Amino acid sequence: MPDSRLKRLTLKEQAYRSLRDMIASHRFSSGKWINLEQLSKELGVSRTPVQQAMKQLEKEGLVTHVPNQGIRMAVMTLEMARDLYQVREVLEGLAAALAAERIDQETVSRMKRVLAEQAAIIREKDLLAYSVSDFKFHQLIYDSCGNWLLKEQLDIIKRRSRPLVCDVTPILPDLVADHQQVVEAFRKKDPRQAEQAMRRHNRRMREIIAEASGGSDRTEAPGIRLRKPRVKNI
Repeated sequence: MPDSRLKRLTLKEQAYRSLRDMIASHRFSSGKWINLEQLSKELGVSRTPVQQAMKQLEKEGLVTHVPNQGIRMAVMTLEMARDLYQVREVLEGLAAALAAERIDQETVSRMKRVLAEQAAIIREKDLLAYSVSDFKFHQLIYDSCGNWLLKEQLDIIKRRSRPLVCDVTPILPDLVADHQQVVEAFRKKDPRQAEQAMRRHNRRMREIIAEASGGSDRTEAPGIRLRKPRVKNI
């Protein structure tokens, strides 16, 4: 007889992965309430595995449980965003330097294909598409760094950055140019150039976050102006 506990664990994991993918693709807006009943129907499971998955996502800082109200997408404050990119700059710089020494040609070719995508994204100024493409690009660096602990920490940081929303339109060409510099450094097997390009990439984000604060008392990051998919928040 099948172990029902194993089945529930499997459903929880499936729900968790589905929800994590939805968050990664900006299915839910920052701060919006999530309808668990509707979400359970969409995933074809009961509320239990969805609730279990939400608890895991809450531990990762992606959603927030409000007693007697429900679950909503997390909102990252400007202070939290500054802290995140301060750490991310250092770790991604290290990852790029390590990757430059060991990355293979196949991965470099994949990164060039992502760059081709981003060239089209710049023309369209499609920030949602850029977010997805940017995630793929950075993930290739993480996967190539050769350090399991560094990759694990960067994966956590990358997921934690999902609640952050800010308008990067003014620096979009510069961000993609940084990516091009990283790929060029990888082609030349130049760890120093790769690290510098990646750290510069993160500093651009830190600067735009600082500009967003404008020295005011504002605590939440400003909303991003992007072309969202026509999907209701649930």
